[in-house]
Amino acid sequence: MSRHQPPIVNLPNAVTLARLLLAFACIALLEIVTDPGTGGALVWAAFALFVLAAGTDFLDGYLARSRNQVTALGRVADPFVDKVLVCGVMISLLHHPEAARCMPSWVVVVVVTREFLVTTLRGLVEAKGHKFPADRLGKLKMVAQCITVGALLTLAAGTATFETVAALGVWITLLLTVVSMFTYLAKAWPHLRES
Repeated sequence: MSRHQPPIVNLPNAVTLARLLLAFACIALLEIVTDPGTGGALVWAAFALFVLAAGTDFLDGYLARSRNQVTALGRVADPFVDKVLVCGVMISLLHHPEAARCMPSWVVVVVVTREFLVTTLRGLVEAKGHKFPADRLGKLKMVAQCITVGALLTLAAGTATFETVAALGVWITLLLTVVSMFTYLAKAWPHLRES
């Protein structure tokens, strides 16, 4: 192995894998709740896992850069985990009436569509030898999604304290999702036109 190429098995990628496992555990807890009215403890546990997974989003990237361990796998896996976390929890929350009242299912479809599209664009552009990192708007969109999903989780857990945050956050998230989708399309278009 070249000394300039960091190993795939490293601390940053281990953190990314741990975040993926947290995402799966969070989604599993939400799916276990068959009666939303009695599953408050499980939903709060899911909320805690979500906050941990979302709150450490910066950590794997920071470790990769500070330890000079940036890998192609890490560049792909980190945004992939973000998408699993946000989209998976949003889909699971549609089974919880308190959250679904603030978040129409078609909004979730738009969010998931955008994530599939950007992932496809990233793959196509990077296959041509160009980097396609997240831009500032994409990162802002992720922050809005995480705040909104966190607020929706508290609704599903049975408290209305953050209902306004959830309701407003859904529409802010939708706006940022659509706008960032078009900015990524514009950024990818010149590379896609290359022969």
